[in-house]
Amino acid sequence: MKTRAFVTLMLIGILVGCGSGNGETTPDITGPVTPPKPSVKSTKIVTQGFEVSIYNRLAEQDADAPEYNLDTPYQMNEPVTYRDVVFHLNTQTESVKLTSLDRFKPFQLISKAYALSLMPPQTEENIVSIDITSAMDFSQEHPSGSKLNALFSVTYDDALNKYYSYKNDTKTFFTVDEFLQYGRDGEPLNAGFNRNLVLNTGPEYPGNMSFYISIELDNGKVFSLETEEIAFKVPDE
Repeated sequence: MKTRAFVTLMLIGILVGCGSGNGETTPDITGPVTPPKPSVKSTKIVTQGFEVSIYNRLAEQDADAPEYNLDTPYQMNEPVTYRDVVFHLNTQTESVKLTSLDRFKPFQLISKAYALSLMPPQTEENIVSIDITSAMDFSQEHPSGSKLNALFSVTYDDALNKYYSYKNDTKTFFTVDEFLQYGRDGEPLNAGFNRNLVLNTGPEYPGNMSFYISIELDNGKVFSLETEEIAFKVPDE
């Protein structure tokens, strides 16, 4: 009796299922269903800002090809000569995705140290201008507020520094002005690379001095930086 009732219920279920399908139309499927493609996105790296830090200069490793390598961070009020310190420009970048609507969306903040990268990221922007000044008199020729680009040299670049020439068999690094001219001559100065600057001459007056660095990119953005104070020794001390 139970078996007969169970079979009867199964038959009713099959009939009901078939009847429900007869009231709907099913489109013909001629091939495999292709899922919709996601919107096309591209990832770009943009410049978010810059930091400037002062380091003590590492002792010479090769007198024939001197490089101004970083040693320990400079301690404020530690008396030094202009040859003892290095100015490190560090770029802060961010990876963003460009949607099909041409709107940038934050994707991932990139570590400014690039600890896991063999090469630092190249940004969408290039540097077009750098202006270095100081609120203190640097010399009689360079009073407070004067442009000091010619007194700074670019001694390191993440993309292999090619900003130097040889004068009387001596390696001479480009000044900041020469570095910028190199960019204007057709070699873009990518904003994503870290760079080191050094003074190629010392101040005429002893005492504490800080510097202001203004960096302009080709998208019109301008970033203003200020270094910590450096305690310069009296010349020839």
